[in-house]
Amino acid sequence: MLRFPDRLDQLVVTAAENWPDATALVGQDGELLTYRDLSARAHAVADRLLRCGVERGSAVLVAVSNAPADVAAQVGVWLCGAVAVPVHRSSPPRVAEDVATRTAACALVDNLRSEWFPDGEVDTPEHGVRRLAQAGSAHPAELDEDQALVIFTSGSTGRPKGVVLSHRAFCRKLEAIDSVLAFAPGTSLLQVLHLHFSFGQWTTLLTLATGGTVHLMPRFTAAGMIEALARFGIHRTAVVPTMLRKLLAESDESALMRLRAVGAPRLWIAGGEPLAAGLGLGLTDLLPHARITDVFGLSETCTSDFIVAPEAYRELAGSIGFPSAGVAAKVVGDDGRDVPAGEVAELWIHTPFRMTGYLGDPGATAAATAGEWFRTGDLARRGDDGRFVLAGRAKNIISRGGNKISPLEVEGVYSGHPACAAVVATGVPDDLLGERTVLLVTLRHDAQVDEAALREWGRQQMDRFKLPDEVHIIDELPLGPTGKVDRVGVQRMARERGLKRTRQQP
Repeated sequence: MLRFPDRLDQLVVTAAENWPDATALVGQDGELLTYRDLSARAHAVADRLLRCGVERGSAVLVAVSNAPADVAAQVGVWLCGAVAVPVHRSSPPRVAEDVATRTAACALVDNLRSEWFPDGEVDTPEHGVRRLAQAGSAHPAELDEDQALVIFTSGSTGRPKGVVLSHRAFCRKLEAIDSVLAFAPGTSLLQVLHLHFSFGQWTTLLTLATGGTVHLMPRFTAAGMIEALARFGIHRTAVVPTMLRKLLAESDESALMRLRAVGAPRLWIAGGEPLAAGLGLGLTDLLPHARITDVFGLSETCTSDFIVAPEAYRELAGSIGFPSAGVAAKVVGDDGRDVPAGEVAELWIHTPFRMTGYLGDPGATAAATAGEWFRTGDLARRGDDGRFVLAGRAKNIISRGGNKISPLEVEGVYSGHPACAAVVATGVPDDLLGERTVLLVTLRHDAQVDEAALREWGRQQMDRFKLPDEVHIIDELPLGPTGKVDRVGVQRMARERGLKRTRQQP
């Protein structure tokens, strides 16, 4: 196993020294950067930033949309000792302005010319470097030259938090992941996850650290993903389960045959949201040449706190497995004590890869920690064999008629139905029950089943009180900016569907 340096920029520079002529990045438009090219472009960006007066430890916004230049820009920010703040180019100007204000960002690197900060001072158009009004502002307390990234959470439940991650913590986490998933020179990765998402960050950086090739796909579509996987014979790809659901729902047998014919991908890396056993096992049954690994972790802990290794997936499917290297975990009740195996309570993590803190919010940082432990806000239970199983977010548990129902449990059952491509359960207010359980379903390609049949099928699979009160077949689930299911949007859709059905009843 490679020993990584303590800084992410040096990780890429070292890779360029080891594999200068190997292909590092491939853009969707065919643009190709060798490791030598990547290093040269990154150093050019760093030089321009330094000429702009960027100080070590200051924040620099990086506009990203999965282009090779975006990766070079981010490495360039690190080379000059600044902290990279990736923001997707599709974000509206008010979002970019808010991020710039909160981070006191002194510059923006945007090679493709977004509409942000039109009054900013342009230093070098060819490198997209723009000075911002925040130049000269005091750095937030959490930022210094040892910090690598500020990753803003999706904010589906409120204002996004800025998670500050250090170079050392992220590099050490990459080593821990590599000890299980063994990235290697010449390994290709199809990147459909964006770089403002920590999952997209680590899969890109670990591929580059080990001499692989990252094929960047700016926008996920099932058809586009299958085309790229088959055309380039991709070895690995990283996805959130929602993408797998869409792939199964929209792909016919001929598309899957293309993947079988070229043996691509060899490994699916699934994370970002829970992977239901029915979905994961169904995928491996349809594409038996491929293996699957399920990773679970938080941006606050540099991701991947649990890794279900590919060789253990079939045995551990439906769980998040065991803590990864260097990580410990426990399930803790409201009284702060460990609960017995089988009981559901909050998952706590002990890790050396923890964030530096939430940007400008020491109160939130303190609330998320209990001594050396990080409080995830996720509900879980520990099996007798030590494996962990998620039960949902504490705030997402459905309280129906006095019964506590885990949406993930309902989703896990229905993900095993042969007609279901994607399922998500949520609670909506109910005058009698407190909350009623609503299940939204998208169907697999050419599948035919009605809502009554789905409810009847569920009746045979779970306790009656856990059975969805309503089932709605829909075309597409609402997604958040990182491609994960937007549970706030799901709840809104469930309410609207229920009201519409009520109005239609005589």
